[in-house]
Amino acid sequence: MPNSYVSELAAPGRTIPVRACDYESNPPVMLFPSVGEYPVYDDFVYDMMLKDEDRVGRYAAAVPRYAPGRTVLDIGTGQDAVWALAAARAGARHVWAVEVMPKSAEIARKVIEEAGFADRITVIEGLSTEIELPERVDMCVSEIIGTLGGSEGAGSVLRDARERLVKPHGLFIPHRSATTAVALDLGSATGGEPPGFPPAVFRFVENVFAAVGRPFDLRVCLAGLQESPEVRERSYLSDAVEVEPLEFNGDLRPEGVDRAELTFTRPGHFSGLALGVRLWAAEDDVPIDSLHNWSTWTPVYAPLSETGLPVQPGDRFTFEFTTTMSDDGVHPDYALTGELHRDGGPAVPLRWRSAHHPEGFRETAFHRWVFPET
Repeated sequence: MPNSYVSELAAPGRTIPVRACDYESNPPVMLFPSVGEYPVYDDFVYDMMLKDEDRVGRYAAAVPRYAPGRTVLDIGTGQDAVWALAAARAGARHVWAVEVMPKSAEIARKVIEEAGFADRITVIEGLSTEIELPERVDMCVSEIIGTLGGSEGAGSVLRDARERLVKPHGLFIPHRSATTAVALDLGSATGGEPPGFPPAVFRFVENVFAAVGRPFDLRVCLAGLQESPEVRERSYLSDAVEVEPLEFNGDLRPEGVDRAELTFTRPGHFSGLALGVRLWAAEDDVPIDSLHNWSTWTPVYAPLSETGLPVQPGDRFTFEFTTTMSDDGVHPDYALTGELHRDGGPAVPLRWRSAHHPEGFRETAFHRWVFPET
């Protein structure tokens, strides 16, 4: 069987073709849907998050450091209520653990009761933006950082928590996040093979489509970039820059326009950007960097050129990265407009847009390739 082939997956009311890959052939890079923005978490996803040693370790150091004697709000506690329990064990006076998914909230209550903390942890089912607390809390912990810094709604949700649920000088964990961008040669990343979805992740694509109610041009991640220094070396064409800064303990502004410039450091074919996240769990922490280290925050692919534009060291890509709120008021829509500047030639305009739940399907060349009509 070839590495890349066309299969089918279920979408609301129909089946659609999808580009697939043979996982056992060990392709260097595979496609995964970005799932954290949608209510599709299952045991596999929760298990993968718990296995993320760097991510878990940073939170495990920060929460006991600040929780003792404080009241705590845990937004997105999940079925394991990991940080609610960590705060209670560290000596928090009381923890309110908020979870929007009913099944996860039910499991969390049982886990907390079995751990002996039902008297100090209250599970609240619903959206944190719609709940009320009996008092403002001293501290808020959340793990709703997405594959892009704000893609799971961290900016809007934690801004609301700052305004309504946390004391004016209350503490937030994590301290800061930023989306990162690096110029990418997709062909070099994949070794010349077109990437596809492993059939094992079809269910996540199907569940995302079901959550929105229709197929759409969903956000796609590139699994494999983090794991291999060799793949990164041959496919990253520039150093990384930061956009979408989110200062959770400062002036939190989830909407805005950030201007950035990438300078190419090696020759290649510029096909788009790999977008990742840097996260500081505490102010004095070394950041997690999903573009360069393994993490459950897998880099997102922002396609800009179907065939790849040849570039040389010293060429530049200047761009504006715009974040606006989608109509649900929680999850951001992203847009990028930029120009590729190459020595001796005219500037090449390039654009990318990734909404949380856009109306269109197969509107970009990349999505027409990933979801072919036949």
